[in-house]
Amino acid sequence: MPASVDTARDVLRRTFGHADFRGLQAQVIGEIMAGRNALAVLPTGGGKSVCYQIPAMLRPGVGLVVSPLIALMSDQVEALRQLGVKAARMDSGLSGDERDAAWSQLSAGELDLIYLSPEGLMQAAVLERFARTPLSVIAIDEAHCVSQWGHDFRPEYRALGRLAEFFPTVPRLAVTATADARTREDIAAQLHLEDAEQFVASFARPELSLSAERKGGRGHDRVAALVKARPGQSGIVYSGSRDGAQRLAERLANEGVAARPYHAGLDSRRRHEALNWFLGEEGAVMAATIAFGMGIDKPDVRFVIHADPPAAIEAYWQEIGRAGRDGAPAEGITLYSASDMAWALERIRRREGPEVVAQVQARKVRELYAMLDGTACRAAAVRRYFGETDALPCGQCDRCLRPPVGVDVTLAAQKALSAVHRLGGRFGRGRLVDHLLGKTKGVSESEGAMTTFGVGQEFSPSGWRGLIDQLLFEGLLVEQPNDGRPLIALADPEAVRAVYRGERQLTVLKEPQGAGPATRSGRPRSRRGFAVFDIAPADEALFEALRAWRKAEAGRQRVPPYVIFHDQTLADIARARPVTPTALLAINGVGQGKLERYGEAVLATVAGGGGARP
Repeated sequence: MPASVDTARDVLRRTFGHADFRGLQAQVIGEIMAGRNALAVLPTGGGKSVCYQIPAMLRPGVGLVVSPLIALMSDQVEALRQLGVKAARMDSGLSGDERDAAWSQLSAGELDLIYLSPEGLMQAAVLERFARTPLSVIAIDEAHCVSQWGHDFRPEYRALGRLAEFFPTVPRLAVTATADARTREDIAAQLHLEDAEQFVASFARPELSLSAERKGGRGHDRVAALVKARPGQSGIVYSGSRDGAQRLAERLANEGVAARPYHAGLDSRRRHEALNWFLGEEGAVMAATIAFGMGIDKPDVRFVIHADPPAAIEAYWQEIGRAGRDGAPAEGITLYSASDMAWALERIRRREGPEVVAQVQARKVRELYAMLDGTACRAAAVRRYFGETDALPCGQCDRCLRPPVGVDVTLAAQKALSAVHRLGGRFGRGRLVDHLLGKTKGVSESEGAMTTFGVGQEFSPSGWRGLIDQLLFEGLLVEQPNDGRPLIALADPEAVRAVYRGERQLTVLKEPQGAGPATRSGRPRSRRGFAVFDIAPADEALFEALRAWRKAEAGRQRVPPYVIFHDQTLADIARARPVTPTALLAINGVGQGKLERYGEAVLATVAGGGGARP
């Protein structure tokens, strides 16, 4: 490794308290330290920020970080200040005096890093100011936002390509957690990083246990059961609408869960209060739209539940990835239905834009639902989507733990398809089920004479609804929106004919008996994290004493507890019970700055606050 990377490793140990780099961090940092551009795709929780923070601290000048959300910038700046790193942000959330102070620090050369939004940076006056400022590195965070093929495209990100012209000698680093090959190609083209080295890490998240299940109705009953089965754990519940997020938060709160809503329908003050509550409260659950969570570094999120599925596997992986950032076991649970898929495709159809983009987005929707409703290991399916051809089954998702049984339903599918054909696509699924069961109220003479009327006695109403969902997922049926009262029609004519002729067999997936309705992973749960962090009973009292000290200190500073120390660090301290500053400094996550700031209080807590090990 170059000497500059060895120097960076010393900063990692001294400032961040970590013994060594993880994954591709060292290679990315080496590229930037050498003054070259790079594109890095590292998993959520994989330490992307270190890849530009350390070069910014070591290279001459200030590191300029472009970030899409105020919450993301605020979180990272506060965490850096806790480490003794000189960092500031420039955004609309600051007062005039705070902005003036940040500009003064920048002009005086007193900053290691400064964070701006793309809109704020690309103003002519701001660019002119930075043109007079020595820059060490330019980092573009959440770089997938620049690509129309990505899941969170933001037009304002496109302007960042001009940074190559304005700052030709400054190394630029684009980082993201989720980008397939086509998105990476677009990022490189839009940001003029065609010649930059690309570093793509494995998308494996072994701490995450994934599961998915078809939902009934809106699925709110199921969401409430899942959350209540995880008492005291912090989590995020994603809803596809503001109304859904509001209703879920109210439902959970009424059932005794510490839950709040977060969506664009709330005024900025209430959103800010909700965010601070979530970051600072142990066991907090946020019911939110997808606007929430990007860049939030809360490490102890133990579960993410999708009450409504996202639009693509990229979005799924990023949102699910907000759980388990501390490396401890966490869960990602998704509820989905054929109606969700139909509405996702309809929204794409209604958007203005190039047809080729709509085609790619529709394909991404179908790939997501193929993963959710498929039989393969979920984690391996995601990794293969991102190009990891050698991905092996994870052994811990619901498909690995409880492989579904396939039941041949080809004959029943022929009946359902024939019924849809005879009814002319004029009815919804409820009426279709009644027709198959022969229970249509006030049936007309012509419908009653159809050969498909009452032909489906082998299934219950729920059985037929499940089969109709399967036919929708298979692309044999299509659900037309019809102003909120969807109609069922035949889809691909060739595929339908293949089923009629018996050339294509269809199976439905039947969950094995005995699968637990509330817990998916089978892992033991713990209200206070003892099992999650593998803490022995003899060390539980000290762990709780350390958490109590941290909570009080965080309240005094008005910062989230995790920016002081992660739970994993407190667990390591509880196990090791250090009695000297040197021993405390050896704990992962305790750097020199935090030793000087908190060492005395932590050692005092170890000595007197946690009891003695028997």
